[in-house]
Amino acid sequence: DHDVPEDKIFLLSLLMAEMGVHSVAYAFPRVRIITTAVDKRVNDLFRIIPGIGNFGDRYFGTDAVPDGSDEEEPYTG
Repeated sequence: DHDVPEDKIFLLSLLMAEMGVHSVAYAFPRVRIITTAVDKRVNDLFRIIPGIGNFGDRYFGTDAVPDGSDEEEPYTG
């Protein structure tokens, strides 16, 4: 829409779904995608599973999200 060449566009993301990466890459093959992580699954609402959750836990590998759960753990503090 703004006459920017695709090879000059960067898509920067903290987290992407694998199907989203494929969709963008197929539609815009010369756009560069930069992300920190790619999750393979999405739920019925196309939300990434397990998703970002607590970013600190995810980033430092200290999370313990149950397999396949897209629910957040209740706060018990």
